[in-house]
Amino acid sequence: MQNNLQPSAEVCVNRSAIKTIYTHFEKSFFKSEKYKLTSEIGKTSLGVKGTKTLVDAKTITAIDPEFPNAIIKLGAERFHRCFNCGNCTAICPLTQDKASYPRKLIRYAVMGLEERVTSSADPWLCYYCGECSDYCPRDADPGSFMMALRRLLIQKYSIVSKAFFNKIAAAITWIVLTIIAALGIYFFRGHSPNLETVDLSSFLSIDFIHDAGLAVGAVVGLFALLNLISMYRSIAKGISYSYSKVESRNPALWIKNFFKTIIYEVAAQLKYSKCLKKSRYVAHLALFWGFLGLFVATLIVFGIDFYGLQISRVVPFVIGVISGVVMLYGSIYFIIARLKKKETYAMYSYHTDWVFLILLFLAGVTGFLLAIFVKVNLPMESYITYAVHLIVVFDLLISAPFTKFAHAIYRPLALWIDSTVRESPIIGGIMGGGRGG
Repeated sequence: MQNNLQPSAEVCVNRSAIKTIYTHFEKSFFKSEKYKLTSEIGKTSLGVKGTKTLVDAKTITAIDPEFPNAIIKLGAERFHRCFNCGNCTAICPLTQDKASYPRKLIRYAVMGLEERVTSSADPWLCYYCGECSDYCPRDADPGSFMMALRRLLIQKYSIVSKAFFNKIAAAITWIVLTIIAALGIYFFRGHSPNLETVDLSSFLSIDFIHDAGLAVGAVVGLFALLNLISMYRSIAKGISYSYSKVESRNPALWIKNFFKTIIYEVAAQLKYSKCLKKSRYVAHLALFWGFLGLFVATLIVFGIDFYGLQISRVVPFVIGVISGVVMLYGSIYFIIARLKKKETYAMYSYHTDWVFLILLFLAGVTGFLLAIFVKVNLPMESYITYAVHLIVVFDLLISAPFTKFAHAIYRPLALWIDSTVRESPIIGGIMGGGRGG
């Protein structure tokens, strides 16, 4: 940690900035009309074992004393050290306007206000650049706290995700998924594959690949949609006005910010570029564009094989090779970073971080090996590698809505909602103080 170092001029935190943020926090949390605390604090909720409530004329907020422990188990082991100085919020390159994360979320978590935390979009606005943790005077590691919240929220949005975040359950789940994929290949394989010349369709028919691909895509798409709806409803609880009012009165604003989010934050990831480590930004882009390129190449091949798409196979091959190299670069970069543990974000790795990176890496490696074996005409090696590649891809895709891969859908939705609500003339002023976190 760098607690004894003075920050550079670009990230210097002055007292007036901290005072301004603290004053805003006081107004937004302790003095807001909706969440004004009264002398009734501490009353026990009937029928809710082990909880207390914050009571006022409009709301009853449950306190869960076990909530901080749940966050600690997900990697935020020191956040309870926070003494609310506001240094993390002031130094974060992404906080702007009235944003007060991560400090406000830490206070909510320490107090056991689970709903205030889980109804916020703020955890998804953080890219864990690590500056807040590097300069925290209490070594509370706010960055790992925000990461732990994202792990918590992934499980909240889908109960299936719990099978991937508990280590024992995750091991069993991965084994079961791998066995299912392997059995599918075994039972649907061709019994007389061509051993003279590589012919992948003689090992697994293209009809099987097509049907299996559609089935996996349908399952993943359905769960992704359900999880996004769950996330939307969760965040909606933190806003005083209903989303229906905003949508009906500002449809153009929602549409405009949707495309801005896709272009600026999904494609270019401009907020991520504000983090000081540019090499990490490039590697993150490489993961995204590498995987997307491979997905596009696969769709083109499907179009050629099943829908008569009139495109040379050289096109998807070139896209696949370039995208594979790019994705391998990104996965190797983050694997090495987590092994070295020099950067703040890489000092603590959860098992879901490793599984995600390893599956991406294996998908790229097996894909390249397959291309090489096919090119030099090694039939048996090609078929074995093909089977391993399909199993890895199956594990990666079928688990996508429930693991760290889900960041790819949750973060864009959070950024879209946050930017739209902030700009909305109806509730734009609420996001900084009146919402739940």
